[in-house]
Amino acid sequence: MEVLVRYSNHSHLAERLRKVAEAATSDPARAYSTAPSRKVIIPLQERLTEETVRGIAELYQAGESSGRLGEMYCLPKSVVLDVLRKAGVQVRLPRMSSAEIREAARLYGTGLSLAEVGKRMGRGYSTIHKALHRAGVRLRDTHGRP
Repeated sequence: MEVLVRYSNHSHLAERLRKVAEAATSDPARAYSTAPSRKVIIPLQERLTEETVRGIAELYQAGESSGRLGEMYCLPKSVVLDVLRKAGVQVRLPRMSSAEIREAARLYGTGLSLAEVGKRMGRGYSTIHKALHRAGVRLRDTHGRP
């Protein structure tokens, strides 16, 4: 540590390092193990309690959006939707069917913007963009050029 204080621009770390060294030698239980740790990964849905799942389902059925529920429960939106589906809750605006994607592609092909197609189909422009992209439709740039 003396070398750290004498020759480093980070001499302020010496005190923190000294405290860590003291803690490790005074309490062996706190010392770090060099053995590799084996993490057991439990799927997120299995870590959620029944009460949490019930709360998510009730709020969603009361009109709360899946995105907002994700923020409230610190979960990704995709996990919220998976939890809802597994709980037997009918999700609003389910994924676009192949017929809807074909219709969106047809409308887009007539020159409508993604936003205009989305308005006509009751979807967001980003939903239309993702569906068309996944379907392999060549999208125009933002200025309408091919």
